[in-house]
Amino acid sequence: MSQLGRDDTQRAGTLLNNWGLELTLAGKPLEAEKVLRRSITIGQDNRGEEAVSPMLLINYSRALRDSGRLDEAADYAERGYVKAQQAGDAMATGQVLFLRASIYRAKGDLNLPPGHIALGVLASQQSLNAEARGDTAAALELADKAVAIAERSSKARGFYYLQNFLVGRSNIERELGRVDDAAADAARALTLFQRDVQPGAFSSHLGQAYLSLGRSLQAQGKQDEARVAFRSAEQNFEGTLGAGSPEAHRAHQLAGMDSQPK
Repeated sequence: MSQLGRDDTQRAGTLLNNWGLELTLAGKPLEAEKVLRRSITIGQDNRGEEAVSPMLLINYSRALRDSGRLDEAADYAERGYVKAQQAGDAMATGQVLFLRASIYRAKGDLNLPPGHIALGVLASQQSLNAEARGDTAAALELADKAVAIAERSSKARGFYYLQNFLVGRSNIERELGRVDDAAADAARALTLFQRDVQPGAFSSHLGQAYLSLGRSLQAQGKQDEARVAFRSAEQNFEGTLGAGSPEAHRAHQLAGMDSQPK
């Protein structure tokens, strides 16, 4: 597009939006944010970002959330929601409701707003809320529901949802002392993530799966294997979120531990 002199056209903006979304799904939120920011700039007119489509605002909010910029993510999610409502865009409205739920949970607001795979996303969000409240039994029940829906759904794009649901369930199982189940879910998620990532490429999703697997292995008393998993988690977080990110720091600390499970 640049060679054709069309890198500031609406078609280029659409290409950048799709590219940014793929980067987000690949677990590269910092790269995604930059690409989506370019798309927003192209989409602006004399009204500024008011001219930008709701889905682009929503995609940008998702990249901000995954990068830990929660206040900005909430702002773009709210604006995307309003524009989607005004446009009568049911698909965008449904997506942004789930996105808002995840952002507010991360900010500490546990009030949750509601099929195919969307029902699994809802169950997963409710599971995470229950876990945050300390109700691990309810959290596991809801996590089981989310995994079951994702496994049945033919619309779960590239198993993206299933992989994340498995990581979430693994963490809950570990809290309940079901360490073998936790390790199995984390290993399965890791296998699915690796299938969708080119060899040698980094992904924050891979980082989360390695982190969950490492903690499960640590709980099983497999300290050497756990350290290998934690080092892999650290490498993936550093490659996608930055060496100074909380996730990379946490994985680095765990990789140097001989200690008790956390």
